Amino acid sequence: MASRSGNTQQRRGWGPRHPLVWAVTAAMISGPAWAQDSSGTQQLDTVEVGAESGSALGEGDFGYVGQRSLTATKIDTPVSETPRAISIVTREQMEDRASISIADALQYTPSIQANYFGEDNKQDWFVIRGFDQANNGLYRDGTRVYSYGFYSWQIDPFGLERVEILRGAPSALYGQNPPGGAINTVSKRPRSYSSGYVGLEYGSYDRKQLSVDVTGPVGDGHAYRLVALRRENETRVDDVDAERTLIAPSFKAALGENTDLTLLASYQKDDSDPYLQFLPTSGVITPNPNGEIDDDVAVGNPDYEKFEREQATLGYEFEHRFSDNTRFQQYTRYQHMKMDLRQMYSLGYMPNSGDSQLLRGLSDEEGDADGINVDNRLIHKWSFNGIDHTLLLGLDYQSLSIDGKSYGNPVMGYEAAPGFYTPAMLNPYDPRYRDAHSLVPLRCDFSTGACQLEADRQYREIDFYQAGAYLQDQMKFNDRFIFLFGVRFDHATQEYKNKTLTTRQKTRNEEWTTSTGLAYLFDNGVTAYANYSQYFLPVRIEIAREGTNEAKPESGDNVELGLKYQPHGFDGYFNMALFQATKENMATGAALTLQQIGEVENKGVELEAVANITPSFSVIANATFMDPEIKENGNAAQEGNRPEQVAKTLASAWAKYSFLEGPMKGVSVGTGVRYVGDTYGDNDNTREHRVPSFTLWDATVSYQWRDWKFQVAAKNLADKEYVATCSGAYYCWYGDRRNVIGSVSYAW
Repeated sequence: MASRSGNTQQRRGWGPRHPLVWAVTAAMISGPAWAQDSSGTQQLDTVEVGAESGSALGEGDFGYVGQRSLTATKIDTPVSETPRAISIVTREQMEDRASISIADALQYTPSIQANYFGEDNKQDWFVIRGFDQANNGLYRDGTRVYSYGFYSWQIDPFGLERVEILRGAPSALYGQNPPGGAINTVSKRPRSYSSGYVGLEYGSYDRKQLSVDVTGPVGDGHAYRLVALRRENETRVDDVDAERTLIAPSFKAALGENTDLTLLASYQKDDSDPYLQFLPTSGVITPNPNGEIDDDVAVGNPDYEKFEREQATLGYEFEHRFSDNTRFQQYTRYQHMKMDLRQMYSLGYMPNSGDSQLLRGLSDEEGDADGINVDNRLIHKWSFNGIDHTLLLGLDYQSLSIDGKSYGNPVMGYEAAPGFYTPAMLNPYDPRYRDAHSLVPLRCDFSTGACQLEADRQYREIDFYQAGAYLQDQMKFNDRFIFLFGVRFDHATQEYKNKTLTTRQKTRNEEWTTSTGLAYLFDNGVTAYANYSQYFLPVRIEIAREGTNEAKPESGDNVELGLKYQPHGFDGYFNMALFQATKENMATGAALTLQQIGEVENKGVELEAVANITPSFSVIANATFMDPEIKENGNAAQEGNRPEQVAKTLASAWAKYSFLEGPMKGVSVGTGVRYVGDTYGDNDNTREHRVPSFTLWDATVSYQWRDWKFQVAAKNLADKEYVATCSGAYYCWYGDRRNVIGSVSYAW
């Protein structure tokens, strides 16, 4: 096996000029000074329980319970008065489980099948209510985090206050989006009081992380915050390493008694190897004469592969209050990415190789992406005939422009003799890697066995635009009934240019979507509700661009009936939802034979409980039972089957107990289990491609001593080897093994 590059340690370091070193130094110097201003006696904060407590931005969250949200209505609304299914993952939940990604943070949330490709350092993967959310459905502070192919902005959970999940079709507020729902991440913001945090982590796979979070007032009504981290780690896959640097400053300015401006910026750099491994089904879930492929095998060549990404964002949140009843808000963000990827993947076993020699392809992409989001909201409250109205009128604009180059999935090979090229095989049961400098992309004709060097990369420009106008009225009357109605019109375009081949294609979609909900509030804390919502999602232009007819957007609706129960004086809630969602106009077939006759219907029930039962004891429990079904398909034999990679049953439970008095004062222990039901690796539901269900055990223990906290958190504590999912009858992905993270932190 070829050795790793000798300059790795020089390239990946924590040198004294690293910006995080300066941030941590400033935090440690200022921390004791601020701490001296406060009383040395620790007191428990008074906790106000109820829908009126807390903040929709997460600052007032206590324990595991979030009481208010912006995601479902774009208006600060109690969750108990929202006629939609919505869940909140608080900061404390993420800290207790040492969440390493957004997908990881959502492992204990109803109807979310997170990390269904396994953990990935390029992108977060979700299935919500049985529908794939890849490249769509992720938001930051209420505006879209655009993602297209490998150009995916990945958000580190350390920079977040909370994560909110709206289930069901959200297009009436957000425009193009999958039917499963929307995941909205809420950034950490400046606070009006001084506090800080410095943490050091060490864990499995030689994981090392240093992080800092400092905030406080500046002058009269102004405040700042600085969030930063530096991380280096190896991974489950041999010789695949990763590192990340994050710096996220923010500043809140009071521009007068009625006007606020919050500036939010971030810079994140990933200098890593691609982690996700595309393994053949044979040797993973189907028998192979050579045995089983280990879950730590790198299918590609770690010396050749790379994943380098720089992403930066700059935005602001502006609010002006004309009166107590009328205010204007504008949320704006610019995001830029520079990305360079080379990753090899399995194309299957070569014939007559005894199923031991893998042919490998190359996914590559190098380029830049720029996105702009602007969301303007006018909110007005008034009463008429005993009915309280909250009117939301919005105009938003979203765009993404990509300028990149790629070979277009060639075969990986080498020069076996002068002028003679052949594929570079890999035996995954006894992997031996060629020298990275000898690998070259090829174009092969397997009918003749002839291969030649791939031509230069093709240059492409891809542009997306969406402009939308939306109207929503949230009505409450008799302190009992809540009626929510929303309507939106969107104009969305995609344009594809191949500058090398001088080809161009453009698609345009215009859609109306609606959402309506009705809730009744009982005296005992029960809320009964029903809602109907619609969605649309344009077909990606690579699928549609060669077709003779312009592709229609995928569309459908969601019907939901639910009960929410929040007992009076109890810090928690219990939710149940029955839903039926459809997805129509699904694109099938090759590009030249585009067909849109696909339809999937998912129906099921969700159960959720989240509670701080006492100041010492917090619990989370949920279960989802679904019946996903392919209703129409280009292959009639698949109709009535379950879509691939979708589990019918999901369940999880987590509990944490903290000792507040006695000899164990300061100790907290938590544990949880996650269950994901079986899935299929193809839409034919072939028995041999059935992926078994799995149950994973997580745990945490911590000790709080004054301002210091010591914690050990473990995921998959039993070190279970399992397959996350398989797809297309060709590929499988292993799930992550045991991952233990120890940390020590100082907070003031």
